[in-house]
Amino acid sequence: MNQAIMTNTYLSTPLMWNHSIEEIFRTAKEQRMGLEIFHQQMDYHGVAIEELQRLIAAYELEVFVHAYSWDLNLCALQESVRAVSVLETKKSIAFAHALGAKDVTIHPGRLSIGLEETVHDGYMHASMKELMAYADERNQPISFEIMEPVGKEFITDRHVLECVAGDLWERMYVTLDVAHCRDEEMVLDHLNKLPRIRKLHLSNRTERQYHTPLGEGVLDFGKLSPDILASGLPIVIEGMDLGLERKVLKKNITYLKEEFFDEME
Repeated sequence: MNQAIMTNTYLSTPLMWNHSIEEIFRTAKEQRMGLEIFHQQMDYHGVAIEELQRLIAAYELEVFVHAYSWDLNLCALQESVRAVSVLETKKSIAFAHALGAKDVTIHPGRLSIGLEETVHDGYMHASMKELMAYADERNQPISFEIMEPVGKEFITDRHVLECVAGDLWERMYVTLDVAHCRDEEMVLDHLNKLPRIRKLHLSNRTERQYHTPLGEGVLDFGKLSPDILASGLPIVIEGMDLGLERKVLKKNITYLKEEFFDEME
């Protein structure tokens, strides 16, 4: 296994949701991976920022942060909900800055109800502008994630994101989640035509479930791996596993070593 390749790969902490934070760091170090730390998970388990700072220094890991996303909506019709959502996202940006994180992934807002999308577009643009200014003041990189086409999500491809971003587009960065794409062609289109991708979120999906192990789903990574590797972008292995056996993580590590990076041997 090419060590340089693995060191450009990051473990998303929800893959070890119920493990101690020390175990998560130790596992990432053993696998020569960095971490994407989900802010919500750290709060849920009561992990202090000082402990994270200690572990980052002790294990010498590079980290990304995934901002709060549960219960938030950056373009909610209700002003108070939007305000809280922006405030909580700012907390994640400050959290990332305190950790020396390379980037913060932020979920865009979604429709509150099926009214004209342009209403939500304006609210989303305002929230993006405020968050980008806040991040710039702290010199903290952030990126907005393109979402999966479910429920009331509407920022589900690069064209919609560019339209909503408007005058912010030329300096906006993106997190591309491969599992959110409908097929390999959409992945390649986004990968090759989005001008500023900060990182890739990598997992597979079935017709009914998102973020399945890489080798289990409708996306053919045999078709995708050459372009993904050629991009040189950081790869965050995503998923959520509540068990203690690390089954999903083990499946992903095996796939990466035996299939995905095989051509790099």
